[in-house]
Amino acid sequence: MIRGGWGFASGTFGELVQGELDNVPFLITLPIRWGTRAFFIPRSQPGVDVYPLHRKKAQKAAQMVLSHFSYGGGGLLSVSSVIPIGKGLASSSADIVASMRAVLAALGKDLPTKRLAGLAARIEPSDGVMYNGVVVFNPRQGMVIERWGSMPAGLVVGLVGRGRVNTEAHHRERKPYSADHQKKLARALEVARLGVRSRDFSLIGQAGRLSAEVQLDRDPDDTPLRDLIRESEHRNWGIVIAHSGTARGFLFSPHLGHSMASEAERVLRRIDKGSVHRFWTQSRPLVLSGSVIQQSLRERQEQL
Repeated sequence: MIRGGWGFASGTFGELVQGELDNVPFLITLPIRWGTRAFFIPRSQPGVDVYPLHRKKAQKAAQMVLSHFSYGGGGLLSVSSVIPIGKGLASSSADIVASMRAVLAALGKDLPTKRLAGLAARIEPSDGVMYNGVVVFNPRQGMVIERWGSMPAGLVVGLVGRGRVNTEAHHRERKPYSADHQKKLARALEVARLGVRSRDFSLIGQAGRLSAEVQLDRDPDDTPLRDLIRESEHRNWGIVIAHSGTARGFLFSPHLGHSMASEAERVLRRIDKGSVHRFWTQSRPLVLSGSVIQQSLRERQEQL
């Protein structure tokens, strides 16, 4: 019998809010239904082979879990994801967390979510995708600051954008936030907390706009972001952006009509180049991992 495990992790559409408070980095996750699924099959030989070959962070995550339990062997890791890389949708974090969950399921082991977060942050600054729902998260330390429960069901009409952003380099080279910026981000945090807990998308979108305004102030040459904020103010639409990526979009209640979503898509295509998609928020509990037991070809032939 071939025994293995699988794991899943959702991505996020950028960050609802990101910056620093009292010079401590933080972000607020906005989980979406796009995600990563990983499969792991243990073996006696050491080392982890990963497919596709470029998923090196997932490979490292799997090896870290094996080392944590002093497992002498290695295994085969397969990673499948619909999340585009380098756009600010937490592709790397989802790969890392899904792979850890797959290894744990294969070994029949468990680790507290807090421990998964700490391991993920050792690989790179991480989004809080290992936690269910919305969290305020320190990406460098891998530490949850606040947990707000499930994200309300909603829709992001989002532009993925051109190019890629290296998350590690972004965090390493990011300049400090001014006192005025931190004051505005503190307000955004308060508005986001109230919006998520009251399921009020007007407040959630307002928090996203406040954070985007700070981002624009720090990068005034970002003309597409300036246009996005202008359209948001003119139409009274909420927005959410990737602060370390190219994704940006409008945030809506799920009760909007099809015509409004179509109009948002047209506006985004005027603002910048790139593919436009509709992203539903991840608002429901999910099964995140499980074991896999499959007969080998030889075993099936022996039964015939």
